[in-house]
Amino acid sequence: MQEKSKKIKILFILSIILLVGFLFLVAIYINKNIQNNKIYQLENKTYYEVTLNPNNYFLKDKLEADNYYIANSIKNIDIYFDYYLKNKTKENINYSYDVTATIKSYADNGTKLVWTKDFNLKNINNINEKEIKINENYKLDYQYYVNYVKSFQEYYNIKTESYLYIKLNIKINDKVNPYVELTIPINEDIIEITLKEENSFLKNNKQNINLKIVIVFIFLTITIVYLINNLLNKHNEKAILKAYDDIIITIQNIPDINIDNVIYLSSLKDLINIVINNNANIFNYKNNYYAIIDNIYYIYKYEKNI
Repeated sequence: MQEKSKKIKILFILSIILLVGFLFLVAIYINKNIQNNKIYQLENKTYYEVTLNPNNYFLKDKLEADNYYIANSIKNIDIYFDYYLKNKTKENINYSYDVTATIKSYADNGTKLVWTKDFNLKNINNINEKEIKINENYKLDYQYYVNYVKSFQEYYNIKTESYLYIKLNIKINDKVNPYVELTIPINEDIIEITLKEENSFLKNNKQNINLKIVIVFIFLTITIVYLINNLLNKHNEKAILKAYDDIIITIQNIPDINIDNVIYLSSLKDLINIVINNNANIFNYKNNYYAIIDNIYYIYKYEKNI
């Protein structure tokens, strides 16, 4: 009997391991499938070009992105914000956006911020649609900001390391999420413009999907473990009853039990051990089992309304 019980326990543990492994693989598949069929589809084609002042050295009056530029040759920086976010669900997206320019001047090799100045270039509020479409073309007068920094430095007679940040800020469903930012050095003879994209809205959405999958995975695991445990317990009880049917007596009438002298047991096996150690019998009334030993009632699965 003990060997059979051990085999059942081993089977139970193996079943749980296989179940958890299976559910984990299912969770990975679902997560991957959701991410591949993105609820939100983003296309960001933001780029820039540099328009030069008239000169005798450059054949073109415009230079493409990702180059080095002579600072005093720059007339305008043409920035094209082309941002498109598609929502595959039926819900609308409420969004606002603005375009800002910010000067930041640093001391001690760029480690200490000593001055900052913000400029609001564009502001659009409260659009409610199924998709976000932003197409903005802004001609940035680079020399205007260079002269602004020079004026600041001359006024205080200091030298600073300065940068101009052009940023597209997007607020989605009342949360500031994705943005595109250009960093443009000032006070340098030759500059390199960098463009950075941050799509925190998509990251947060992915995290939410992952969290939901984890919750579902945990719930399914607990539910199936509970069901398997119940089935195994029932199987164990049937096996125990069959093994010890010689000491179990089925009765037709409800016994008269003194509730003050009752000890409730949580398992049938405990009741059988007590009965065997005291050379007694188990009485069965409608699948409720009890034994009387020294005027004490030991009961398993006793129901007051039977």
